[in-house]
Amino acid sequence: MLNTKYFKDSLLGQFTRNLTSLMPKKVVLALTLMVLLSLNEAVSLLILVPLLGMVGLDVGQGSLGQIDGIISAFFTYLGLQPTLVMILIVYVVVISISAFLTRYQTLQTSQIQYQFANHLRKRLYNSITNSNWLFFSRVKSSSLAHALTNEIDRISTGTGQFLTFIASIMILVVYIIFALELAGLITGVIFGVGIVILLILRRRASKSRTSGEDITTTTRDLYYSILQHLDGMKTIKSFGMQDENKKVFKDQSNQVASNYLDAIKSYADVKLLFDVGTVLVLAVMVFFLIEVVKLPTASLFLLIYLFVRMIPRFSTIQRAYQYFINMLPAFGNVIDLEGQFLENCETSKSEDGSIDLKETITFENVSFSYHSNDHFTLEDLNLEIPVGKTTALAGPSGAGKSTVADLIMGLISPTKGRVVVDGTAVSDEFLTSWRNRIGYVAQETFLFNETIRFNLQLASPSASEDKLNEALRLAAAYQFVSKLPEGLDTVIGDRGVRLSGGERQRLALARALLRNPSLLIMDEATSNLDSENEKKILNAIDDLHGEITILMIAHRFSTIKNADYIYLIDGGKIIGSGSWDDLLENEKGWFWDMCEVQGVNR
Repeated sequence: MLNTKYFKDSLLGQFTRNLTSLMPKKVVLALTLMVLLSLNEAVSLLILVPLLGMVGLDVGQGSLGQIDGIISAFFTYLGLQPTLVMILIVYVVVISISAFLTRYQTLQTSQIQYQFANHLRKRLYNSITNSNWLFFSRVKSSSLAHALTNEIDRISTGTGQFLTFIASIMILVVYIIFALELAGLITGVIFGVGIVILLILRRRASKSRTSGEDITTTTRDLYYSILQHLDGMKTIKSFGMQDENKKVFKDQSNQVASNYLDAIKSYADVKLLFDVGTVLVLAVMVFFLIEVVKLPTASLFLLIYLFVRMIPRFSTIQRAYQYFINMLPAFGNVIDLEGQFLENCETSKSEDGSIDLKETITFENVSFSYHSNDHFTLEDLNLEIPVGKTTALAGPSGAGKSTVADLIMGLISPTKGRVVVDGTAVSDEFLTSWRNRIGYVAQETFLFNETIRFNLQLASPSASEDKLNEALRLAAAYQFVSKLPEGLDTVIGDRGVRLSGGERQRLALARALLRNPSLLIMDEATSNLDSENEKKILNAIDDLHGEITILMIAHRFSTIKNADYIYLIDGGKIIGSGSWDDLLENEKGWFWDMCEVQGVNR
């Protein structure tokens, strides 16, 4: 639990710096409006003095008499007679101005809190998308979704409370100054009462930070549970585990609700104690002023008015402080995540250079480890992928084939050695340029719950209708798309659920081809398909032979029979290479045995 004083203070400093540096003018304007509101409050209090005199109360003594004299002199200077009607008109004008200023200040405060939250959300998302793939793959997607939604919303609310906290302090200062002028000793008592009550309730307020940390933890866990359960719903239903699933989810949801209720209870308890404490103090103070001090009625009325206006400000300050402290863990979570992703970002500089595949992609003694240098996923790998040819990587699951594809795309970097394209190493400074020349089709096809047109144009936003149809034809997908009720404008459901597996894969191939890539990578793209759909995709790839450089990754050997060159990989090492016929020459070799196991017609 991050509940140290250093954590709180450092986060407060970070929050303030982030807020003021983002929109300094708007923050200054909001603070200026707060000052104007405070001054307007002071004017409305001053107007009350002659108004009390107009209704027959004695204001001619002491501080009230001095204030009444100053206001009368001001009216005389303006050439106005301080009549009851005039005083009431001025009072209405002052309060109306205060209402307009309050409205404008509320709008400004809302703009600040929502724009600040929006800024943090975009900043976090940018850091996530700019991070390197290896780091990104280790972070739970639910944690990121939680930070981008729930945590940012909490920051928005907390920012509003932070500004309310400042505004309440400024207005309270005006009341205190005015009351000190009216009755210094009694004001000191009122102020002291407010401070004492705040100190008494301080321990309860400090629990808000711990409560905020609990909310961050439990809501993050709930987000993770939601994604896990929704993704696994088919398995859950097929196993008849709905009741167990609902119970787990219910327990987590109840915990989140309980944490939020605990926070609200803390706010409510503090307000209750504050209200009861202050009304007791007010009762004692009124009794003392009337029975002991014999304070004039006008002064007593004004002091009571000041008391009932001041004490709620203490309450507002307390509540705003609690809400703000409760929010700080959410801000800390967002800033911490952003910092981690910034430390692991890609430094692509596409303007500094480009890679244009014209000859070969070469692995030069490449080794790679996901965890440590003691255990390599790939070790001392040397291979070549020539332009215009179809090269295949074949081997069992876990052999390191997809790692080769990730290295080529620059998603990960070699632990040792280098990946070279026409003599230029694939590195951060060329990543954007290089990836723009690659079309990638994965085993698990990702499609948005949008139209076919939308999913295709992700690869080329400006692609015309003719270009889209051409890509569909090359991917053997035009026929089934044209038969859909709305053609390219057919919505395909979440992850393309309204299409068959083969149709989804052909759309993914069409999307990759729409980029007009120099290199097409097919990463186990047919492993989950039936033989008919697999044949359609393989025929589409064969039609591209010689026109595009193709890298096929497969553990089913039937998919690579037409490849120009095949590398056999197992345990992160190349255990054989050559054409299909070359590999079959060794009748006692591993390749021959695997063909036997898979029932491949040699």
